[in-house]
Amino acid sequence: MAHYIIRRLFLVPITLLAIILVNFVILNLAPGDPTTVGNLSATGEATRSTDSSGVTGENQYLLFREHYGLTLPILLNLWPYLTQKSVKEGLETLATSKNKMSIQNYFKLRTLWGDRARFVMPSLIQEASNAGNSFEIRKMAANLFIRGGIQQGAVGAVLKQEERKKNRWISQNNLFLSDLRIGDHDTSVALEKKVAQLEEWFQSMGGAAAFTKTGMAKASALFFETRFCRYLSRVFTLDFGTLRNDSNKKVIHEVGKRLKYSLTLAVIPLLATFALCQIFGMVMAVKQNQWLDYSLNIVFLVLFAIPVFVVAPFLIEKCALNKTVPFTDIPIPYSGFHSPLDVYENLTSSQRLGDILLHIFLPLIAIKYGTLAVQARLARTAFLEVLRQDHVRTAQAKGLNRLQIWIKHVGRNGSITIVTSLAASLGVVLGGSLIVETIFEINGFGRFFYEAILNRDYNVVLFSAFAGSFLTLIGFLIADISYTFLDPRVSLD
Repeated sequence: MAHYIIRRLFLVPITLLAIILVNFVILNLAPGDPTTVGNLSATGEATRSTDSSGVTGENQYLLFREHYGLTLPILLNLWPYLTQKSVKEGLETLATSKNKMSIQNYFKLRTLWGDRARFVMPSLIQEASNAGNSFEIRKMAANLFIRGGIQQGAVGAVLKQEERKKNRWISQNNLFLSDLRIGDHDTSVALEKKVAQLEEWFQSMGGAAAFTKTGMAKASALFFETRFCRYLSRVFTLDFGTLRNDSNKKVIHEVGKRLKYSLTLAVIPLLATFALCQIFGMVMAVKQNQWLDYSLNIVFLVLFAIPVFVVAPFLIEKCALNKTVPFTDIPIPYSGFHSPLDVYENLTSSQRLGDILLHIFLPLIAIKYGTLAVQARLARTAFLEVLRQDHVRTAQAKGLNRLQIWIKHVGRNGSITIVTSLAASLGVVLGGSLIVETIFEINGFGRFFYEAILNRDYNVVLFSAFAGSFLTLIGFLIADISYTFLDPRVSLD
């Protein structure tokens, strides 16, 4: 078994890499823009609007994209291979197409060349200095050159002294370059003066030799200076980035704060479902084609057909709103994971446990009923199949106790199918129940993930895919190990 576990664990990183690659490409190719924020309209429909968190203006917008690694190609970086001719043609297109294409398409084109700028700095400064070019082309080349020279400083709640020192230099350098930007009201004289200063800066930074990639550096950039490689390098160090709206908050820390809520709302229903579906499945299998079997089948079919967004508000209105716990005057809570902190922190350990159980009682029902309906019917089918097998008939012929046959022979063998089904659901532990957490106002990861999707928070979405995939793979590994305990005939050697 040890060899099997080692082999499976060795395959986990390879499988995760493939899953991350697929999710990363799909997310980056998805339509939309990270600077648009999702909102819910008065009618409950998801809408998008321009972000109001300070991402305004071209420079701020491009810096925002650079912070999230969106200024690089997704998988292959061919920009260092752009020739002088290609750059000149691109500048001419930008200079002459402003009034020939839609504002949106023109903005995308400018953004693309802004991303390419730092890979073609020598070509841009050459076109900006070329007196034979038109004013618009020289202006465009100079502004793109400035874009390529602007850098992004280190961010985070805790920075090293070297990082702080470099950030101060970057801030001064960015301010100097920004002041040299060619505006709409600048004259030809002003352009000549600013371009001359840009040439001096270019030479002081090392000239063409410092900004031109050749040989292995160009080949390395093809694969390593990409969005995917940059993200993967952070994942290897367990750095999953920061939140979109607050660079001082790390994704993994924010997930950790919400993990206990989603774990509670996922693991408890998982264990309860495993126990209850075996009981109901066994009863329906033993009483096959009798009134009890028909009745339970109908009940579970009805439960499966009722969506959770109908059940959750129904539970709140009929079971909690203006209601109290039976035989007490304690109101039944219907929001939050526990009482407000000023009340919760003054409770004893046993009182806190009771307070949490009271708050999550209705959410657990809303989460569990649908899964129970599916798993109970699956358990019925699995137990019926086992009941027809020869070893069960042999045990019955030997006169073994009926309860012993159900538990030892039928229950253990039938559980294999249930374990397989439940193991696949382990990957949604972090996701929790989005609808339930939203309706019952529980600050779990499901709600956090939903808000991340609306806000196009790439770091949170990618972490969710990574964590969910990892838990699913571990779930299947646990299921394989469980088979050896449930069925002695199964061997992993």
